Amino acid sequence: MSNKLKDIFSDNIPTFKANIKFENPESHSNFLKAIQIVQDEGRPVEVEGIASIHTEMDDDKTAYPFPEKKNISMFTVFPSVEEVPIILNTERGEKPLVFKRYQTTNEVVLETDPKDIIYFKLIFAKGTDRLTFTYRMQLRFAASIIDVIERYQIAIALLNSLSDGEGSSENNDDYALFNETRRTFQEYKEHFTKMNLLEKELGTSFEPAKLADEGKTVSDVDELYVLLIEKKPIRLNAKLTSTESTGIIAEVGAVTPKLGAIIDIVFSGKSECTICGQKISVYTANLLSHAVIKAIEDVEGGGKKLFYDDTDSAPMYISYTGFKTIDEAQEEMKTIMEHKEKYVDALTVAEHLKAMRE
Repeated sequence: MSNKLKDIFSDNIPTFKANIKFENPESHSNFLKAIQIVQDEGRPVEVEGIASIHTEMDDDKTAYPFPEKKNISMFTVFPSVEEVPIILNTERGEKPLVFKRYQTTNEVVLETDPKDIIYFKLIFAKGTDRLTFTYRMQLRFAASIIDVIERYQIAIALLNSLSDGEGSSENNDDYALFNETRRTFQEYKEHFTKMNLLEKELGTSFEPAKLADEGKTVSDVDELYVLLIEKKPIRLNAKLTSTESTGIIAEVGAVTPKLGAIIDIVFSGKSECTICGQKISVYTANLLSHAVIKAIEDVEGGGKKLFYDDTDSAPMYISYTGFKTIDEAQEEMKTIMEHKEKYVDALTVAEHLKAMRE
């Protein structure tokens, strides 16, 4: 009885055997060539001319045959693959990254799921410390911005482990590439983190698969992040040539506009951008500084049209803050001159982002 129970609960792995019949000697030769190609190159190879396959399972005591398969329409030889989970230390704790591993004559290859958000393929040359890798960013497989952020965190942790591993040095081109790629991934992770914060602020969600013009998206996200999340004014080195509404003029040191007077102008605006197919509107409160009146013309209805210029010593520029609603922007316009220094000392978007990283 004890031997019977031992057989029932044994964890011995049975073996499988296969007997392949070929239609002709040429198909048998192609089969052998396919095995060699798989061994040398690690890629699957299709073989034609297979007549039938007979398989059986053997547990060292008894063989269990399976029905013979005939009329084989497709037969492919694949490299032997095994799953290798790697536990990585990310900024949010330990996370697993599962690789599939196979070997060729000269290499050991690790690759992640082809449908991973960030696909990795690592190739280790046998008998050397040479390691090369490729990666592919595939945002179409991400369900949410959070998924993308988490995948970049895992990718950065992977590159950290590779660049800190044996053979990593400044003289190793592969590891230098890891460091450069890691910096790129860090920038992308920061970008998508900003997008996630904007999702929460705007009460929406962005679909990564709908990211189109990535370069334009980055600049739009950066601007929205500074305006709506950091709530800081942005300096724009732009000029205003003229205005017709005297109601938007806040004069400095003069009761009425005069030629040559240097004035500040407060005005509202609306900015629109599209991210992941969603149109986003931001209402702005703007302050134009160092505008020099160079001409004044009367306009129909009793108003005046003012034309502006600037000077080399004090170039004209616009600083602005951004809001989700027009009411918020109009409230800010009422008090701009009370905290004018905030606008005068405003930084550009690039300067804001640099200061945040330092």
